[in-house]
Amino acid sequence: MNQTEVTEEIRRNFHLFWDNFPFPVMLVHKDRTIIDRNKLGETVGYTPGSRCVDLGSSEDHRGCQANLALREQTAKRVVGYVEPAKAVFDSYWIPLAGSEELYLHFFTDITEYAAERLFPSACNGETPACGNCSCG
Repeated sequence: MNQTEVTEEIRRNFHLFWDNFPFPVMLVHKDRTIIDRNKLGETVGYTPGSRCVDLGSSEDHRGCQANLALREQTAKRVVGYVEPAKAVFDSYWIPLAGSEELYLHFFTDITEYAAERLFPSACNGETPACGNCSCG
């Protein structure tokens, strides 16, 4: 089995648990190759064999926690505002139990539930380069 092949049992279990999840989910190899995706992931263009880091801009992957999650063998979570989407995402990287090479990656849009502090402040011109936006 090469580095990006997984057993049929892993694929079956992935789909059993994630196909009805209301957001895209990817099963990813540590080299960032997408191994599989749930039904919604398919509709948004996550393609097995492609690399997740090649989706979007390099800045979109700035906070990636995959390496840390795999090294520590524990789930990692980041909640933050994503400017291109104008949304607050709750993002996860979860290593598969018993694997040092595979992890799940997904994010949920929690914009409607997010605390005000997670949104960038609107610029009023009084505090240029405040760090909450790109106005400076």
